[in-house]
Amino acid sequence: MRKNMVFFMLMLLSLSSLATQLVLFYLDEQFRPVVVREEIQRGSDVVKAIFDKLSSPPIGLKSFVPKDSLRAYFFVERYLVIDLKRTALATFDFTQERFFVHQLLRTIFENFPGIDAIYFLLDGSRGDVLVNMVDVRFGFARHFWARWPVEGE
Repeated sequence: MRKNMVFFMLMLLSLSSLATQLVLFYLDEQFRPVVVREEIQRGSDVVKAIFDKLSSPPIGLKSFVPKDSLRAYFFVERYLVIDLKRTALATFDFTQERFFVHQLLRTIFENFPGIDAIYFLLDGSRGDVLVNMVDVRFGFARHFWARWPVEGE
């Protein structure tokens, strides 16, 4: 019996080492953040997994991250550059655009503690605004965006 228990514990430990836990930020009906932790297979593309998970919220929660909005991404030293598909975001109103940015930045900063700032491109090019309102010229620093809601200092 003891051998079976030890074997079972070792199996659980080895399986848990095959998984990585993501911390994801969704929204409730009043647009308040709701944290959901989900496991992904170790070695998975974490940025892609974040986009995939956020674009398919659990029942009862909202997300403003559209499916197939990620075009590409790359890390440059302590920065993450995310290239988005303009067509996936084109119909956003101010609320959708704002919460898309909140959700995405908060989730990425939570899962990548080594990132200092995030920059957005649209279809491979820099722009002034994400869709209509959110200024993306200067990027988004962890200092301001690693908490929710974002508050000026």
